[in-house]
Amino acid sequence: MVDEFVLRLCQQGVDTIGGVAGALGIDDEAVRSAVARRLSDEHLDYRPDLRLEHRGGRRISLTRAGTVAVTDLQTTSPQRIDHLQAFDRLLWEPASRKKSELLTRAEARARELLLLPAARTRDVTTDEVSPRAINRLLVPADQGPVRGASGKPGSSELVEVLAVDAVTRQYLHYLPVVVLVFAAVGFDDVRLTVVIDDMVSGPHDQALAEAGGASSLKISVEPSLGDPPLPPHLLAERAPHDTVRALQRRADTPPALEPGTVVSDDDSARARAELAALTVRCVPPFEHPELLTAALTGARRRFLLVTSLLRAAVVTDGLIAQLEVMLRRRDLIARIAYGLGHPDGDHDPEALRRLQQLADAHDNFTLARVDEALPHDLIFDDTWISTNFDWLSHHGGPRRVYRREEGTLIRSAAAVSDRHDSCAAVIDSATTS
Repeated sequence: MVDEFVLRLCQQGVDTIGGVAGALGIDDEAVRSAVARRLSDEHLDYRPDLRLEHRGGRRISLTRAGTVAVTDLQTTSPQRIDHLQAFDRLLWEPASRKKSELLTRAEARARELLLLPAARTRDVTTDEVSPRAINRLLVPADQGPVRGASGKPGSSELVEVLAVDAVTRQYLHYLPVVVLVFAAVGFDDVRLTVVIDDMVSGPHDQALAEAGGASSLKISVEPSLGDPPLPPHLLAERAPHDTVRALQRRADTPPALEPGTVVSDDDSARARAELAALTVRCVPPFEHPELLTAALTGARRRFLLVTSLLRAAVVTDGLIAQLEVMLRRRDLIARIAYGLGHPDGDHDPEALRRLQQLADAHDNFTLARVDEALPHDLIFDDTWISTNFDWLSHHGGPRRVYRREEGTLIRSAAAVSDRHDSCAAVIDSATTS
């Protein structure tokens, strides 16, 4: 806006830096910056002032292009246009988002995403969409004025919303974000953190808490189902949670080294070796999906999975692709058991259909519905994870129930083979019955 007033005042005969600054009530430096910009646009000349009373100073004058620019500014009149602008209904304010970043309600439901609540349920009014808020989104503070459609100086160089005449309701769209769920051991309090574009958003955290927090999203933390029973000798060897987490933290913290430095004593490498040497250890809740991925990519002889529910949000294109690659390995036998007493209506039909198609296409893959209750075992080669973590339903369902399910990883070949043979017999029996 300073640029425009410099041109207008220069046309009116105010032709010095100090004169313009005095007329506008701003400091000289702001006027100098505006004059410099207009010099680069060839709107102004800034030459020595030959008048006796101003000898030694400089005089601002309009060039021919500058005269045209002032004329355009005088003849430019406000235009009424329709402008598509996102509105954040959780923060209840306009937001800078492209439509390509947003999902329709149907798309969000298909991906089984939680829908965060709105701060208000009514329609947005013009009182809540101020011109200042829109201008702030249209012209970021660090980018300066927006050029007109021609891109040429001298035409409509500044884009500014003067008033919001009306707000037209559109179909709701949704921005995918990540919601982190925190629950302290031994406490019922559940806290949520909203992550947008890989950054924690404090305003959204506060707005979500004011809208009801975890209860508004039907998120709850329930007690663990407990660890499945293990033989006493395995329980005696089991490394506890604290020991395992300490090793994992050390393993995930490599030393900070300069390029070309030779590592002679790497604590993270030692921690990984100590972790791999544990034959019976605790499996923290977060590690279960990682172990399933490791099983799919690493199994060479046998793969066995027991899960209660099948959800389309977990049985994705990626999981099916991983299973297909695994099933092409020579001599590998795979089994998946599901159900464990749950009726057919509890499973997502699409997830069941995709797994059944895979079983029909591969002779080395058995998919069986098992009615009896079994631990949710994962066995691949000589590794066995005994747990109550539900492998193929941990993202699904309209309610998000979080349990701190810990498992046990066993690498004793004899114990793993015994457990595999026991589970395989149950699955094969269910297939033939």
